[in-house]
Amino acid sequence: MAIYIGTPIATIAILIALFWISRILCGKNSNPSSTGTPPRLIEFSMEELRQATNNFDMANTIGLGSYGVVYTGLIGDKIVVIKREWCGLQPRFLAEVYTENFVDFIGNNLCICDILWYVSQVSYMSKIQHRNLVNLLGYCCDDENQLLVFEYMVNGSVRDYLDASRDLTFKKRISIALDAAKGLLHLHNLDPPVQHKRFTTSKVLLDADLNAKVSDPGMLGLLEARDLRLVNPRGGLAETIDVFSFGLFLLELITGEKPDVFESNEEIVQWILPRMFTRSSFKPYMKITLECLNYPAIDRPKMDVVVTELETIYQNEVFSEDRGVALGSELFNITIE
Repeated sequence: MAIYIGTPIATIAILIALFWISRILCGKNSNPSSTGTPPRLIEFSMEELRQATNNFDMANTIGLGSYGVVYTGLIGDKIVVIKREWCGLQPRFLAEVYTENFVDFIGNNLCICDILWYVSQVSYMSKIQHRNLVNLLGYCCDDENQLLVFEYMVNGSVRDYLDASRDLTFKKRISIALDAAKGLLHLHNLDPPVQHKRFTTSKVLLDADLNAKVSDPGMLGLLEARDLRLVNPRGGLAETIDVFSFGLFLLELITGEKPDVFESNEEIVQWILPRMFTRSSFKPYMKITLECLNYPAIDRPKMDVVVTELETIYQNEVFSEDRGVALGSELFNITIE
């Protein structure tokens, strides 16, 4: 009796499992619960994202990244950013835009074939939520395409904003640095901790009010799976890599110049010396910057210390006010009173 009853139950269990696996592999259903992902994460169909980007028109392209091509799109009345993995692109498209060697590299190295694993990574990314992190809104996944949908940041990256504008006051730059530091701190405080490892001024995006958010949080797993050489600026383990990158970010944010590749404390000092930092507020700013860049890596502060220091600097600026002095990319050859 036990055998006859157990066999149908086992068969039903197998059929249910196969049903849910087929739903995930299909990737066509817009119901988030179909893949077990959190309710706030939307599973888009490929057709929805084609319509959002005007069939992935090149006019909608805003960048190229390690993951793939980056588009702007319109879903309903909301502008979004859509990242389409390289493997979902037609070889003819790649050949028209990139060199033959690069196309071969894409084809050989950047494909993710395990859809179930991909969906689990996206689900994990969706759980990383913070006001200073660019939010993942949804995804599309089938046997040919893997796309991520993020919120749109109207003022682009800090790097682009520094290139295009010189109207950032010192106080505003501190505010941007503090926002970015809080984003990294949230990643490092997760259990287990998450390291960004690709943090630069291009990975910090600005909204309409110049509030800053760190982009691509939690994407490390997707990129490492494709054996990409990830940025590791001058040594260190775990969060010390991000802390060093944040020190470079602070230098670039305040000078408008891309720092050199430093391999020692002496090289850092030599790069800084020609620039004049006479404003009193610069002293604590440069102190925490140099601490982030310190060798050996074990001597670098953790991000909670960095956040505390930047909060103090910002509050001092609020009290003293800025006197309307704008700091541009040609700064520090002059004296600011």
